[in-house]
Amino acid sequence: MAANPREAAYLIGGKSLADKLKAGDGVDRPVHRPYQRVEMDAHVLNGLFCILIPHPHGGHVPKIVRRLWVIVIVEVYSRAVLGYYLSLHPEVNKEDVLKAIRSALTRWQRRALSMGRGKYEDEAALPSRHSERYVGLCWDETSVDGSLAETCKTVKDVLRNVVGSVMVDPTQGYAARRLKDDRPYIETFFRTLGEQGLNRMSNSTGSKPSDKRGRNPEQVALNSQFQLEYLEDLLDVLIANYNATEHAGLAYRSPLQTLDFATTREEAPAIRRADASLVSGLLSVRKMCTVKGGYRTGRRPYVNFYGASYSGEFLIDRHDLVGTKICVTSHLENDARVARASTASGHSLGILRAAPPWHGFPHSLAIRSAIRTLLNQRKFRLASGGDAVAAFLEYVELLPGKKLPPHPAYLDMRRIMEEVAQRRQEIGRDDQVEMARGRLAEGREFRAPLTGGNAGHVAEPLSVQAQGSPIPAPEPAVSSRKSLPMHRMAASE
Repeated sequence: MAANPREAAYLIGGKSLADKLKAGDGVDRPVHRPYQRVEMDAHVLNGLFCILIPHPHGGHVPKIVRRLWVIVIVEVYSRAVLGYYLSLHPEVNKEDVLKAIRSALTRWQRRALSMGRGKYEDEAALPSRHSERYVGLCWDETSVDGSLAETCKTVKDVLRNVVGSVMVDPTQGYAARRLKDDRPYIETFFRTLGEQGLNRMSNSTGSKPSDKRGRNPEQVALNSQFQLEYLEDLLDVLIANYNATEHAGLAYRSPLQTLDFATTREEAPAIRRADASLVSGLLSVRKMCTVKGGYRTGRRPYVNFYGASYSGEFLIDRHDLVGTKICVTSHLENDARVARASTASGHSLGILRAAPPWHGFPHSLAIRSAIRTLLNQRKFRLASGGDAVAAFLEYVELLPGKKLPPHPAYLDMRRIMEEVAQRRQEIGRDDQVEMARGRLAEGREFRAPLTGGNAGHVAEPLSVQAQGSPIPAPEPAVSSRKSLPMHRMAASE
């Protein structure tokens, strides 16, 4: 035993105990300042959840969603979670990792919670919302476990060119594949995340079959209709509250307090900040495309970009560009209906729009690729001139059986449609504010002659704001009488 300690550890505790001998104690890789090193990893959530899909005859049908992942970035010095992303795919891909990196570099906002008892603590936040000085801060090293999604060339290029970070993976340095002791902080966070929330739910599958304790998580998820949106709220609350919770390993400070203490000292080194334009373009896609069509073919100039034909007002009469290459950029992550065009030297040409069947619902290039695959497999048919995304949504919602599992592209489309709905609500609120300001300005204009000038003159109502935007016409006055519920007699005069 003494001659071969690894074999002795294997006989006593199995492979997991033997693997611990590979890990160091950390003395050769100390962290002396904040944002020196982060740990990034993906964790599968031990739970079953459902979504409510509209039924053609009315109502909704619950469908089980399986195998969700969360990608988290933890700052080692303070243990603070810088950013995260909930992946809806069966396996994590590079786009999910890039979205987690972008989350760590952009401002975090609290969600409008739809679940019952969960709530944010007073100081709960991610660093980017806790203080303005943490927005866009970069780190030096990124420790990962060696999964292909995290170590691919695209992620390495983003970390090097945008963040200025060096990746530490099992091929170099001290990290080892699937060895938790080499990334102790993020593994501890995942354990805390399960113990404080996810593993305590009745729809949790646990980390092993015995954790179910006779429960049927799938039936619980269907009966309780614990929806995916509730999980997104719960996850956001748990992570934000974790950053504001006292930590024994931090002298009973919270991660946010530790970060404040380390970055506000006089001797604290300056931390570089990422370029906002580079961060916003993390998920943009560029491709050199040949302009086709022209007067020789009797068709207006157009380009083919990721399975769709694009054209625009500027391109209609540019027959001189036919046969040449232009750079097409999908600059909106969740709306591939529009794209930017520029010359090979970088001069902007204008906006391109997708032709049918990709002109209807907003979607991403990944969703388009998934839909095109289903069309090639003849899973559903598309009418001439129809909307491919709408046909795909109808196909998924009409699939029989409660065990979908729903197509990942369908889950992504639900998320995009939810964002569009929220944006429209915000625009509606802004319109209401502008309308109120306009009415206030009109009232002031009407009252102005009563205090000075010609008292007998009535001013005309203002029709244009100072900024030049038109004011909506005033709505008719609403009666002060309370409106009655349906199926009741009207109130008597």
